[in-house]
Amino acid sequence: MAQVKNAIKIFETSHPGCQVVFIFDQSLAHTSLPPDALRTFKMNKSDGGKQQKQHDTIILMTNPDPRFHGNPQKMTTASGEAKGLKAVLEEHGFDIKGLKAKCSAVCPFESHKCCLAQLLSQQDDFINQESMLKTLIKKAGHKCLFLPKFHCELNPIEMVSLCNLFYYHFSWVTQYWGWCKYRYQEYTKENFKAAKERAIQVLDACPTEVIQRFINHSWRFIAAYEQGLTGKAAAWAVKQQKTHRSTSEMVMTAIEHVLVNN
Repeated sequence: MAQVKNAIKIFETSHPGCQVVFIFDQSLAHTSLPPDALRTFKMNKSDGGKQQKQHDTIILMTNPDPRFHGNPQKMTTASGEAKGLKAVLEEHGFDIKGLKAKCSAVCPFESHKCCLAQLLSQQDDFINQESMLKTLIKKAGHKCLFLPKFHCELNPIEMVSLCNLFYYHFSWVTQYWGWCKYRYQEYTKENFKAAKERAIQVLDACPTEVIQRFINHSWRFIAAYEQGLTGKAAAWAVKQQKTHRSTSEMVMTAIEHVLVNN
């Protein structure tokens, strides 16, 4: 949060009147919710007790019972205690007879109504909560996007191809962290202070044109996925591609030819 606040100040000073788009991967730190977020598995079955108070919400239009659409959902009782799962679900209009509060270990995969906590957690106002980072960025008037999970190839910072790290001219095949890590290891660091200083030097040393290649490489993967390729087919298309930042129709034709003949 502190780093993003500084980044916003730097951007707004350097580019007054402009809007920046921050892009993050799906790490736990990036997607952290505020302390008063809606967390069903931290709620008791009944009101009160040691459960943490959560912020109020609105019952959305996707709620199964249209009678409750748009109703305010208070997460505390009139006496100020935190509401439990039972009360909140009843205010959503659910029939919860016979349901236990929570499953003993974890809920069954893709379960929809195994327990009260699972049922409430699948309501849109609980699912579509904004992270603290996104809220901070939006309040500042900028935009925040998150990459799909497990797709490091879409992140110009993360993806690394170790077999090509040794050769500068092919460093576009790696990404920014790989470039920095390789060059960081080239120097002996006598102590922790020297290691920290070297890390900063290396992070600032990557040429702009190389960073642009990293970004173009990720854009080629995005273009391949947009054309319906996945897995090894997408990787092959990106490797064959010679245009600036997309995969061409020629590559798609070549893949179709291989598939037809096999």
